[in-house]
Amino acid sequence: MRVSKTPDRRLRRQIASPLRWQGLRSAVAIGSVIPTLLAEGWREPLVAHGLLMATQILLLLTYTALLYMDQRLLKQTAPHQQAEYLAITRPEWITASVGLLLIWWWPALVTVMLILALTAIVRGYLRLVQTRIPSGLVFIGSFAVFSMIGTVLLKLPRATPPGQEISWLDSAFTIVSAISQTGLVVRPTGEGFERFGQIVILIWIQVGALGVIVFGALLASLFGSGFGLKATQSMAEGTEQGWSGQIMIQRLVTFIIIFTHAVQAVGAAILFFAWPEEWMGMPADMVSVGDRVYHSIYFSVSAFTNAGFVTTDNSLIGLRGHWIPHLVIAPLIILGSIGFPVLRNVWDVLVAKFRHRRLNPNGGLIRINLNTKIIVGATLIAYLIGYVLIVISEYAQTSEPLHLILLDAHFMSVNRTAGFNTIETGEMGRLALLALIFTMFLGGSPVSVAGGIKMMVFAILAFTVWSNIRGQSVTTAFGRTIPDALVRKSATIVVLFLLLLLISTGVLAVSEPDLSLTQVLFEATSACSTVGLSTGITDELSPVGRATILVSMFIGRVGVFALLAALISVRARSRPRIEYATEDVPIY
Repeated sequence: MRVSKTPDRRLRRQIASPLRWQGLRSAVAIGSVIPTLLAEGWREPLVAHGLLMATQILLLLTYTALLYMDQRLLKQTAPHQQAEYLAITRPEWITASVGLLLIWWWPALVTVMLILALTAIVRGYLRLVQTRIPSGLVFIGSFAVFSMIGTVLLKLPRATPPGQEISWLDSAFTIVSAISQTGLVVRPTGEGFERFGQIVILIWIQVGALGVIVFGALLASLFGSGFGLKATQSMAEGTEQGWSGQIMIQRLVTFIIIFTHAVQAVGAAILFFAWPEEWMGMPADMVSVGDRVYHSIYFSVSAFTNAGFVTTDNSLIGLRGHWIPHLVIAPLIILGSIGFPVLRNVWDVLVAKFRHRRLNPNGGLIRINLNTKIIVGATLIAYLIGYVLIVISEYAQTSEPLHLILLDAHFMSVNRTAGFNTIETGEMGRLALLALIFTMFLGGSPVSVAGGIKMMVFAILAFTVWSNIRGQSVTTAFGRTIPDALVRKSATIVVLFLLLLLISTGVLAVSEPDLSLTQVLFEATSACSTVGLSTGITDELSPVGRATILVSMFIGRVGVFALLAALISVRARSRPRIEYATEDVPIY
C-alpha cells in the first residue's frame, strides 16, 4: 500500500526513525575501516594495536546498540512492518552476534566489521538509486569512486612486497580489473601482492559483483522483467520513498547478498577438502589450515563473480586433469553468469513442486518463465559452439591427447565469461581463439556478474533474424511476442559495443606495433567483455596500451548498464508521440 505524500507526524516518525538509525549504523560500520587500515596498511602499525583493538570493539558495541534502538523504535509501527524490518536486519544481527562472540580475536572482529561496512555501502547505494539522480550516473559514479579508493589502498606499503611498489597506473589497472570482474593483470596476484593487497583486490571484486547484481536487479524489477508484477509494483513505490517499496527493495537486496555469500561459502568448503595434496607447488604439510581456508575462499569468490583472479602463478593449469576445475570452478562460474532472475525463477519452481503448489500468492501460475527459457537455451548454444570449435581446433592444430582436449574444451567454453585457465590461452589454435572471441563477445546473462553484450541481446536478435526469414512481421519466441522496443535496444547495445571494441582494438594496434592483430583483438574483446582471458600480452603492454585496456574494462562494465538505465528512463517519460510519413530505402 502506498504511503501518502503528506502523512501525519506520527506516521512520518514511523517511517523515518528506522532509516535515521540505519544511517548512523552505516556511518559506524564504514568508520570501522579506518582502524583496520591503520593496523594492516603499514608494516609497522601507525597506532598501538591495543588502542585500535579497543576502538573496533567500541564501534561494534555501538553498532549493536543502534540495532537494539531500532528494534525499540519499531514498537510504534504496525506488526507487519515490524516483522518486515526485523527480517531485513536479521543478517546484521547475526553478523554482529558473531562479532560479539569473537570480540577478543582481531581477524574475526575485522571481518565482521568489514561485512557490516559492505552491507552499509550496498544499502547506501540503494538509497542513491532511489533519488532523483539518474540511476546510470549513480552507477558510474559509484564505480569511479570505489576505483579511486582501491587504487590508493594498493599503494599502501603492505599491499606489495618490499621493493616492488606498484605504479599508480598499474594500481588503477588492477583495481578496475577487480571491480569490473575482468581478471586481466599486469602483475601476478599471488606473487606481486602481499596478503593485504590480495584482500583489497578480493573485497573490490565482491563489491563490484554485488553492485552489478543489485543494480541489474533494480532495473529489472523497476521496469518489469523477471520478478513478477507484485515485486515490480512494490519497487516502483520505493522510488517515491514509500514504506512498502523500501522494505521490498531491501528484502530483494538482502536475498541477493545472502544467496551470493551462501554459494561462495559452499564452494569454498568443497575446495578446502578437494585441493590435491600438493598446493601451489608446495608439499601439503607446508600449507597451514589458515592458508588453505584463505585460498579456498579466494578461488570460490573469484569463480562465482567471474573475476578470474587467482593466488597461484599459473591459474588452474596445474589442475588441468583434476576434477576441481570442471566440477567445482565451472559450476560456480555458471551460477554467477546465468543471472539472478533465472536462479530465482528456477528456485521458485523447485520450491513450488516440493510443496505441491501451482499458484503463487497473487494467483499466478508458478512456471519456468520466458526469460529463463531464452537464457538457458542461448547459454547452452553458446557453450556448444565454443566446445565444438575448440575441440576441432585443438584436435587439428595440436598434438594433445583427446581426453585432455575434451576437458580443455569443456572448461574453456564455460570459462568464456571468467579469466581462469587450464591451458595457456596463447598456445591454443586460431579457430579456438576465434571461438573464444565470439563467445566472450556474447558474454553472460542480464543481472549477472558476466559482461559482453548479454545472452538476451544475442537471443533477441537471433529470434528477430529467424522471424524475418520466416516472413513474420514481429519477433516471437516460445509462443510469445518480443516487443519492438526490446529489439531496438538490443540492436543499439550491439552497435555501441562493436564501436567500443573497434576503437579499443584500433588504439592497441597503433600503440603495440609488435603484436599481431589476433592478439590485440583478443585482448580488447576480453577487456570490453570483462572476461580476463589473455594470450599473455597484458604485462607487456605499453602505458598507452594499459590505459586503453583500463578504460575498456571500465566502459565494458558500466557502459551497458548506464545505457540501459538511460533507455529505460526515456521510455518511462510521458512524451507526445510524433508519427512521420513512411518511406522505403534499399538495404541490399
